[in-house]
Amino acid sequence: MRYIIILILGMISMGQSFAQGNTIKPYAYGKNGMEYIVRYQSGHTVIVSTFHARADLVESISKAMFQYFTQNKPISGAWITLEVEGAKVSGSCIIKEVDRLTSVEFYYDTVVRSNGITEIYRPVRPDVPTSTAQSAIAIEE
Repeated sequence: MRYIIILILGMISMGQSFAQGNTIKPYAYGKNGMEYIVRYQSGHTVIVSTFHARADLVESISKAMFQYFTQNKPISGAWITLEVEGAKVSGSCIIKEVDRLTSVEFYYDTVVRSNGITEIYRPVRPDVPTSTAQSAIAIEE
């Protein structure tokens, strides 16, 4: 009987420790800017910009967003989830087209890390726009 009680208490404590691994952390400051530019021989250019981005995911998410855009042709305003190594990022996608220029803007909302931490973008002052950095990767196809 004692062993059963010890076993039950052990299982309860293990369950609580696993539940504590899934924490939610809001963040207010992310990186904004043009991250990935592709110019085709036809003259058409696609620019992928990210907003509220986590610094360690900027490059991989911008490349994943470009691949998603070319394969799926999402509509503007679509909610998209992209998976890269170590994280799953959800957000909205705004697509603007003018002549031979296409702008794909991806706005981060939620980042679910592989270690169980969930980061949610919540601006400190929603009425004040955040700064924009320019560090684009240009590709010509």
